[in-house]
Amino acid sequence: MREAYVIEDQATRLREIALHASLKQPRHNPFVVAIASGKGGVGKSTVALNTAITLSDLGNRVLLIDADHNMGNLHIMIGEAPRYNLADVLRGERDIEDVLLHPLPRLDILPGNSGDFNSPPMTEAAMKNFLHDVRALETEYDIILIDLSAGLSGKILAACLEADEAIIVTNDQPTAVMDAYAVIKMITAQQPQHAVSVVMSGAESPIAADDAMRKLQIAVEHFLHRNIQYLGTIPFDKNLQRAIQVQVPLVRLYPSSSAALNVAAIARQIVKKTTVHQTERTL
Repeated sequence: MREAYVIEDQATRLREIALHASLKQPRHNPFVVAIASGKGGVGKSTVALNTAITLSDLGNRVLLIDADHNMGNLHIMIGEAPRYNLADVLRGERDIEDVLLHPLPRLDILPGNSGDFNSPPMTEAAMKNFLHDVRALETEYDIILIDLSAGLSGKILAACLEADEAIIVTNDQPTAVMDAYAVIKMITAQQPQHAVSVVMSGAESPIAADDAMRKLQIAVEHFLHRNIQYLGTIPFDKNLQRAIQVQVPLVRLYPSSSAALNVAAIARQIVKKTTVHQTERTL
């Protein structure tokens, strides 16, 4: 009789395991954001780094990828000298997990390569495959930020379209605004309603930034027949240059500065989008 009890005990346990497996939540799906800019020098990487840190401070598990191919500098901005980088991953010499930096408990950074003549070309197909591998990582990230190269190319467009949202960083200069429009136009041509938002960076005044954004929104609505969201402005802040020089992120060195506070406001908006994203995934 004892054997019968043991068998029944095991059967009960197996049923419990099966029930637990059936009730188990599906794998966490991170909110992926591609950060692009039509024009270089508008503060894209600064926005990406400081936003990533702020998002992690808000309790999110964040992965920041330096995908500025062969011009990566996020690791320099935090004073790191990584042994391996994105090029090693693309060559198949290292797994993504082996290359990650861990500057904060909830923040991982995949450093980019710089000046590597042997770096494999980041083609459109390579970018898509790479992002597929990123989404398959075992670590459950809440948010993945991809800091792309400046300009417009097939690989940049592919990253923007593969992401859940593209954030275009620009400033209030006419040339930068027109380059931002060009990126939005190319995204819209492929996916007319793909989520696109804009951050104005380095503006001398909120009025100048708002005026430039208004003109961009009018052009997008008139010619592309769609809307884009204005995430906010990161004003010109002399503390930013100091932060870059000493290789300490602005939100750490000057957390009460106007630029850092505006980064926090933008990060909170991204968190709201993450919540909506996860809700839609579970419906």
